[in-house]
Amino acid sequence: MRTFFRIIRFAMQSMLRNFWLSFVTVSVFVLTLITVNAVIILNVLANASVKSVEGRVQVTVYFTSDASVDTVKSTQSYLLGLSQVKDVSYVTAEDALIAFKETHKSDPVILGALDEVDGNPLGQALKIRAYNAADFPFILEALETPEYAPFIKDKNYNNYESALKVLGNFSEKIRIGFLVLALFFGFIAMLIVFNTIRVAIYVHREEIGVMKLVGANDWFIRGPFLLESIFYAFIATGIMAGIIATTLRFANPYIVAFFQGVDVDLVAYYSTNALPMFGAQFGILAFLGLATTAFAMRRYLRV
Repeated sequence: MRTFFRIIRFAMQSMLRNFWLSFVTVSVFVLTLITVNAVIILNVLANASVKSVEGRVQVTVYFTSDASVDTVKSTQSYLLGLSQVKDVSYVTAEDALIAFKETHKSDPVILGALDEVDGNPLGQALKIRAYNAADFPFILEALETPEYAPFIKDKNYNNYESALKVLGNFSEKIRIGFLVLALFFGFIAMLIVFNTIRVAIYVHREEIGVMKLVGANDWFIRGPFLLESIFYAFIATGIMAGIIATTLRFANPYIVAFFQGVDVDLVAYYSTNALPMFGAQFGILAFLGLATTAFAMRRYLRV
């Protein structure tokens, strides 16, 4: 135990003697961990965004003007019988025309064609909501039957489908960008740890020589440097946890308000998963620090 406490004392003395190098090392470690947690938070928000969009997806099926009310009502009953369908609401021809114009308001060709037509070219419509947006292709394909297909004039699902794809692609690119940034900071951190240990070995060269003369074993000499890298990882993880906790407590109410109707409580998410997430991040950071320290000692510490 006395030897162990001496190793701890030597490690802390080394960190204090090289304070600015230690400060830079911990700072880069913190930046690395913050970037990693930014990827985690972004992933949670991206999933929440997809759920939010999916919750608003509502496909409208427009019927021809000669479709009878009985036909439309029969189609409605048929759709409600599908397990993938959450709700189907009936829309009159007049309301369908208003909704159609709103959907295609950015398409002057379609709006111009409507103006050329005398009266309402649209018939009644059905607004369909599904439990999962991925089920809409199946639902719309289910309408391609001889009984209903001749009366269906238009469907507007493609706009929602493209929006979901764009959102997914954008989120994926952002995640990849943050991961590359985290790898970059991790590489810089390893270089800094390497040089920090090298400087510490140079500063302690006389003490190391005395230790060898009095018979200190190799691990007693190597121990403080290895422990120093673990201290860096522990301090950086603690600082990062404090920054993340403070930031989320401030930002979480605004995030929850933005994603209304979607469970996206980041404070609760981190409270539930803090131990495994921070533990894993500390473990990986400590491993990288130990590996880099061991390499630096092997090259510069001759014991």
